[in-house]
Amino acid sequence: MINHLPDRLDLIATAEAGRALRGSIAVARLERLLPVLVSDEGELQVEIELGKDPDGTRYMKGSIKGAVILVCQRCLEKMALPLDQAFRLGLVVSEDAADALPERYEPLLVTSEPAHIADVIAEEVLLAIPIVPRHSDSVGCLEFVKDYKPPVEEQRENPFASLAELKLKR
Repeated sequence: MINHLPDRLDLIATAEAGRALRGSIAVARLERLLPVLVSDEGELQVEIELGKDPDGTRYMKGSIKGAVILVCQRCLEKMALPLDQAFRLGLVVSEDAADALPERYEPLLVTSEPAHIADVIAEEVLLAIPIVPRHSDSVGCLEFVKDYKPPVEEQRENPFASLAELKLKR
């Protein structure tokens, strides 16, 4: 196992060679992820294995561990989202190959150019982020939520009440 994550990597050649990589990547390097985050602090621990299945499918599988800082959509305060994301990608060179990929893999379209590892990691982290991030029910913004009182509804007169009165007069 190689204890270093390169910036760029030829995924097809590395899968053919059957290599494993391990290392950390700064959250600040995940450019595609930054607009979603409140802070670019921290590092993610990444393990990647590239290889070839007995059926000839080239794959990239691994895990991402760490945390990213988001805005809780309930209280609008910072929150740390812990990550323990596993991924399993089938390396394909065309959309037709992606359609033929076994169901155990998600397709990753690769070109002849070396891939940016940070971009692959950022995509997997984006998939792990919930649509509406919020603190868990046991911590965080419960103090904010317990003080919330919904607005009191006023009793309004039915606008059709006068029509009902006209109907009764006949």
